[in-house]
Amino acid sequence: MKFRILSIAALAVLVCSLTGLSVVSANHDGDDHGGGEFEFTGTVQSLPNTPGFIGDWMVGGKIVHVTSATRIEQEDDHEGGHVAVGATVQVEGTLRADGSVDATEIEVKEAEEAEVTFKGTIMSLPGTTGFIGDWMVGGKTVHVSSATRISQEDGPVVVGALVSVEGAQRADGSIDATRIEVLSNPGGDDGRNELEGVIQSLPNTTGFIGDWVVSGRTVHVTSATIIETEHGAVAVGAQVEVKGTLRGDGSIDAAKIEVKANEQDDHSVARLKGSIQSLPHSSDMSGDWVVSTTTVHVTSATRLQNEHGVFTVGGRVKVKGMQRADGSIDARMIKSRD
Repeated sequence: MKFRILSIAALAVLVCSLTGLSVVSANHDGDDHGGGEFEFTGTVQSLPNTPGFIGDWMVGGKIVHVTSATRIEQEDDHEGGHVAVGATVQVEGTLRADGSVDATEIEVKEAEEAEVTFKGTIMSLPGTTGFIGDWMVGGKTVHVSSATRISQEDGPVVVGALVSVEGAQRADGSIDATRIEVLSNPGGDDGRNELEGVIQSLPNTTGFIGDWVVSGRTVHVTSATIIETEHGAVAVGAQVEVKGTLRGDGSIDAAKIEVKANEQDDHSVARLKGSIQSLPHSSDMSGDWVVSTTTVHVTSATRLQNEHGVFTVGGRVKVKGMQRADGSIDARMIKSRD
């Protein structure tokens, strides 16, 4: 019986020497499990879904038995390692006859993230807002989060587009993307959908972030959308040009919105001269005015020019804006007259 135990222990030492695993020492105490003190380093392949990770781990192809007595050393800060699939760990324990290890101590090694940059074609995308989730690019899984910077200057994010990906490579070869730049679009141009129309509704939010309605189409505006107001203010009734990516439902994820200047002969532009008949009771003059029996809608985006005197009932003004179907005017500019 003793000869059999010695043979198993010797065989374990031989196997470890062939696989590159290091045996610290051997203990021949008659234990039926071999009793060899064993140490090796490997990648965590699977973990039990239990408190404290108690149970059987798979590390570098070996089963590691973890109990409440196993000491697990992991860093509390972001620079060190944590117990997770893909983490590199050093295991110390006792080797069983079946090759598994009863772990006495496991140390998570500091992760050395490899920064990578590569180019590839988008093969698949998640159906989420902002494309957050897992992409498949050039055969690699790319993890995209809200912190990933996505540049779409040369085209939209679509399947088939060529992109450059920067990020940290995980142990499994996938990439945590920090930046993705679209380099080209399979459509042959910048691939954007363009829309010219009149703003019909706006979200009541800072920076106009949210859903707009432009000539019957929903336009999704985010903090990344470029809004150019050189030729006019953003307001209901303003003429705009929208560039962005078309969704399957016909709405547009806006990359850029430009307020267009209205030509003098544009029939959608309304001009009115007359006397103020009533004013709203607001500190910024926003609300509905009545000018020569016409209702004039004034917002914070309306340019008010009163160099000829303050706006008062009875004062004469010139109004420029967009006429609604009911005859009222969404004012872009109101100027006092002498």
